[in-house]
Amino acid sequence: MRIKIFRRLIQITALIILLLPIWFTDLIWYGTYISAELAGVDLTDPLTALEITLASKTIWTPLIISALPLTIVAIIFGRIFCSYICPLNFLLELLPVKRKKILQTRTLPIVSLGIVLVLSLILSVPIFNTASPVFAFMRMMIFGVGIEIILLALVIGAAFIWGQKIWCRTLCPLGAIYGLLGVKRLLKVSVDQKKCVQCGRCEKVCSMGTSPLKNSFEDKFSCTNCGDCIDTCPKKALTFKRGQQLHT
Repeated sequence: MRIKIFRRLIQITALIILLLPIWFTDLIWYGTYISAELAGVDLTDPLTALEITLASKTIWTPLIISALPLTIVAIIFGRIFCSYICPLNFLLELLPVKRKKILQTRTLPIVSLGIVLVLSLILSVPIFNTASPVFAFMRMMIFGVGIEIILLALVIGAAFIWGQKIWCRTLCPLGAIYGLLGVKRLLKVSVDQKKCVQCGRCEKVCSMGTSPLKNSFEDKFSCTNCGDCIDTCPKKALTFKRGQQLHT
């Protein structure tokens, strides 16, 4: 099975799981991808946990513990939340817009992350949770359309002007924290130099503007382990490998 088909199935399943509590109450899952309970285990995304800690200026141990599972997943698998789970990413991938080469500064999300955390500390409000198109889209799916539609419209409009993943590549602080956690991830794309013919197809297909042929911080930080490059390689030179460097 092609990786993209597998990924689409997971994305659709993630949407269904997100919406299930609307119709059913006797479930092992409750919540959103901000914060949830799975089989009695509390889960919080690491950015939300950081924001709340800074906003409240209090270290609450249960909150920190609830962020550990997703933190560990990111350390092992990298930014797979972005490519396999995030509903906004799924929506953006469906837009008939190709990647454009402008505004490609891929470390800007780290600046965005820093600003969000500083503002959360100063204003005592979890900024990204309050004004995030990612969580706004989830709230709209669960509770219906509200003022959040403005945020979503801005992101979609920007995608048509600057490229499909402009939000993900240049602004998203949630992607940034997962990217930082996953820079040294255990599962990554490996290149078999004996098979690679330097055709460049892997670079062209990447919606995040990365290249599996490079080993720069920017490429490792931005890569979401989506597997599109693996699918497109005509020589089967790319594979997922555990604990391997990008080049073999």
